[in-house]
Amino acid sequence: MKLERALKEYEKRKKKVEEERKKLEEKYTSKFLKKKQEILKNLENLEKKEIPKKIDNRIKKVVEGERKSYVDTLRRTLERIESIDELGRFLPELSKFHISHGKYLLLVFEKEVYAINKLLKEVSEEYTEYIKRMAEISIEPIEFDSILSSIETTKKQLEKEERDLELLKTELEEKEREFKTKEFKRKLEEIESEIKTLKSSIVKDEIEIRSKISKLQKPIKRMRTGEKTANEILKDSSYGIEHPEEFLSFLIKIRGQLEGKYKQTADWIIEHLKSKSKEIQERKKKLEGLEHKKEEILQEKKEIENEIERIKKHILEKEARIKKLKEKLLELERELDESLSKLEKILNTSIDRP
Repeated sequence: MKLERALKEYEKRKKKVEEERKKLEEKYTSKFLKKKQEILKNLENLEKKEIPKKIDNRIKKVVEGERKSYVDTLRRTLERIESIDELGRFLPELSKFHISHGKYLLLVFEKEVYAINKLLKEVSEEYTEYIKRMAEISIEPIEFDSILSSIETTKKQLEKEERDLELLKTELEEKEREFKTKEFKRKLEEIESEIKTLKSSIVKDEIEIRSKISKLQKPIKRMRTGEKTANEILKDSSYGIEHPEEFLSFLIKIRGQLEGKYKQTADWIIEHLKSKSKEIQERKKKLEGLEHKKEEILQEKKEIENEIERIKKHILEKEARIKKLKEKLLELERELDESLSKLEKILNTSIDRP
């Protein structure tokens, strides 16, 4: 049988069952309300009935108290019940009245109390009968619409997540290709090699010049010129490299006071300091540019690496989401299959699976 036809047949039977149950509920509600009126009438009679004069005054007061409590409580409980279904909620409370009437009340008004108890028992028996008959005409509830709707929604969500996953994988491939194309490793190796060479040449020339200047520190100290340049050179020979014009001017001034090897050293410095100092500064400037370029490459490399990691993280999240949706879909399909099996049992026929 086609599912659509099976569902129509089920709804038809369900409607019939609901109508029968409604009639049964109305029938037993009517019976209960009649019993309820009988009990209320008996309570009214009990309430109005005179206590025999032969009863001791002390016991009479106890009986009056027990009667008032019994009548008021039972009446209040009954007045809250308007249908057979509501009765079920109050049965435990009503059952207490079989024993909560009070010892003296039962002794004095035994006939009236037993009459009420008899009616309460009949009410309880009728409710039990009602529940039994309702069970006989019940139909097992079967959920289809919400399951089918959930399956459709879950499938759409799954399709979207899978599309998004493919887009992320494509994006990852593009980023990894971009990373490879940039050749960061080769570029960094080349720059680092150039930086190393530059640093080495700078250090070599600085050591050579400082060594020459250091040789002049002894005669300069003996001269006691008191000049600023002399004092700075005595503190640190690199001052001459950093201030070549100033140092050369000072050196030319004192050249005539130097002899032998000191004079030869001074002549070498006078001849080479300016050009070598310029070369060192140019190399340092170039080195600074290379260091800056290296930082830019590292920054670009880091940004692409971070982007790759971000995409990979999103891929893992999507895969986890897809896994959950697939599990949910399997569970919904299992629920649908169970519902179809129930429906087949109710209709006593096989049903085509969607």
